[in-house]
Amino acid sequence: MLVAPGSEPYAAATQPHNSSTEQRPVRVAVVSRPEDLAPALEEVALLARSSGTRLEVVPQATGHGAGAPVDEGTVLLDTSGLDAVSIDPERRVAVVGAGATWAAVNAAAEQHGLLGLAGSAPSVSVSGYTFGGGIGWLVRRDGLSSGALRAVHYVDAAGRSRTASDEAPDELDREAVWAFRGAGGVGVAHTLELDLFPAPDLHAGALLWQGEALPELLAAWSRTIGTLGSTVSSSIAVLHVPPLPPFPAELHGRVAVHLAIADPDGPGAAAPLLDALRAVADPVSDTWGPTDAAGLARIHLDPPTATAAIGDARWLDASTPEIAGALLATAASEDAAVVMMEIRHVAGAPTRRAGAVVAPPGDFIYHAVAPLTLFPRDRVEATFARAREVWSAADAGTTPGSWVEGAATVPDALPADVRERAAAVADAVDPGARLRRSRLLG
Repeated sequence: MLVAPGSEPYAAATQPHNSSTEQRPVRVAVVSRPEDLAPALEEVALLARSSGTRLEVVPQATGHGAGAPVDEGTVLLDTSGLDAVSIDPERRVAVVGAGATWAAVNAAAEQHGLLGLAGSAPSVSVSGYTFGGGIGWLVRRDGLSSGALRAVHYVDAAGRSRTASDEAPDELDREAVWAFRGAGGVGVAHTLELDLFPAPDLHAGALLWQGEALPELLAAWSRTIGTLGSTVSSSIAVLHVPPLPPFPAELHGRVAVHLAIADPDGPGAAAPLLDALRAVADPVSDTWGPTDAAGLARIHLDPPTATAAIGDARWLDASTPEIAGALLATAASEDAAVVMMEIRHVAGAPTRRAGAVVAPPGDFIYHAVAPLTLFPRDRVEATFARAREVWSAADAGTTPGSWVEGAATVPDALPADVRERAAAVADAVDPGARLRRSRLLG
């Protein structure tokens, strides 16, 4: 169950989707069934005793949130093999393994006219995404993925099987499901139960314009965004376009403006924004129309392969349209060391269950990403700082922690009282601190 450096399973597990940090654990624990977790933890304990070394266990499915060091003082617990997916269309519930990806879940759910609350990247694991809050393309109609979380089956640090739910007989498990809903979770999760939602007339698309139209497009966006119906979720961004598909050749190597937009209930509610932006300039590319789950997962134009990137993000308030033009202009300048900066619209998202983060703390999100293969870190940080000078006028006070790529910790992801409560749950589940805490706990 424990594999050493030099083996194929070790190499596969230590290549996270975010490759901004190198992973060199002393061993990798490979699990393929929930029943493997307790023996894996026991093998780690035996290795720690025999070597006289304290070993920290680091669960990882896809590694989209990788950022903290994983070195010779750790054992990486590879949960990517826990990828079973079961759909109950009558109850509108998915039961999925902690290593299952949103691509797999929604491919199964859409056969029944349903979707889970997936995010921008189809290859991200359902577990890490949901435990970090989960902000997707159905957010304004159906809320955060954390609010759709019904139960989590997990093991504590001693390898005991537990079920976190609102109805659990043990108070610790009731507290645990609260922490799983947006505070990063506790213990080692192996199976999740999630609500699914109808998508009777799914429309989505990505629109791209030449960067020269940015001021006029942002003015039109700012005038219109507050008028959209509550089923429409969208993001407007500046991209530095690589010379790669799916981008049109005429945009290669140039700055572009990107609108990603979705509505599970049909095309009508998105029309005011689409009409306003198309009236400014004809898009170079426009994929808006009926689509499926795979098409929805493509509208953010995320890179399909592992990327060494760092990110910056912040929840912003309702005044964001007033500063949107100035904010995205910082990403369009010649010396901007980012490949993408976006403003995501999430206002009005409903709250479905109690939890650490189950409702957006702001109406908008600022988000920027920079590959370390293209830019030195100091230039990236200078670009983030220039953006901060603008978005601070609309600061809602916390950071969407799962959107800060490459960060070891995100200490301002949670309000202090929420962080303290979640940390207390983590300590109760793992009093010996054998398991690495969520980076959202600072």
